[in-house]
Amino acid sequence: MITLRSRIRGAVVGAAIGDAMGHPTEFLGSLEAIRQKYGPAGVTGFGLYWERDGARFAPYTDDFQMSEVVLRTLQAAKERQLDLDGTMRLMAAGFTEWASNPQGGHRAPGRACLAGCRALERGVPWAEAGGAEAGGCGSVMRVFPFGIFFLEDRERAERWAAEHSKLTHRDPIALAACAAMAIGMVDALHGVDPQALVKAMVVAAGRYSRKTAEMIQQAADDAEAGVQPAVTLQRLQGWAAHEAIAAAVYVCLRHPDSPMSGILEGANTPGDSDSIATLVGALLGARCGIENIPESWVREVERSEVILALADEVSGSLESKG
Repeated sequence: MITLRSRIRGAVVGAAIGDAMGHPTEFLGSLEAIRQKYGPAGVTGFGLYWERDGARFAPYTDDFQMSEVVLRTLQAAKERQLDLDGTMRLMAAGFTEWASNPQGGHRAPGRACLAGCRALERGVPWAEAGGAEAGGCGSVMRVFPFGIFFLEDRERAERWAAEHSKLTHRDPIALAACAAMAIGMVDALHGVDPQALVKAMVVAAGRYSRKTAEMIQQAADDAEAGVQPAVTLQRLQGWAAHEAIAAAVYVCLRHPDSPMSGILEGANTPGDSDSIATLVGALLGARCGIENIPESWVREVERSEVILALADEVSGSLESKG
């Protein structure tokens, strides 16, 4: 039996690994370009390493940088028993600090995320800071922690996840994608059957954006019908929020029991590969647990020990409550 601790560890480190795996392929532009650089199978492991203070590691991007801010904010808010408004104010402070002084340096942050942070810094209320038509994947890529912290409260997981998007992205497709991802995480952590999990994600998305719900459903239908990645992942490149969550659903349904295969497929995409692989890593890591992620990947991803310690801190606080 996979323990909750293993699932939370899998989700957190899986997201970081997916981000790092897709880091070097994000801007290559096509599957052909990826294969030209990395061989006919594309990336089969980390394709980029950095060195710092004598340590060699696979670096993640702004996706996991912001995810860590969300994780730490929700942990602090839980300890302080903050309500939605208090939590979002605390998260706003974390985001503005990230924008000016990100852990590890800037990693090609998205324009909408930075614009939202600038608005927050000017004192714009958190629910109005994001662009009204900002529908990129910048909020869904970081939203998975809501599914962890509100594991036993589906309504709050969905609602707070969607509300948090407004800090940087207020387009309905972004709210819908965040709601769907949070519900997907709740169900993945509970070990729900993949088809039922996706059905719940479609329903959650539909409360905010019919377009997003339909895109997720079409991706699920493609996976069931055996439509190949060269077709579906060319259509769902992931730059927009609804494309990113739909692409993640497609990949997860194709590899429900293999975080390794799912992360690699997410990383070998012509679009926003790091964001797609981040979502896949979080969902499949939660479903399968950390023991089903290659140990070398866990060891080599940037700040692995810090990330695992954070996951254990979160897991411990949830288990002690239970």
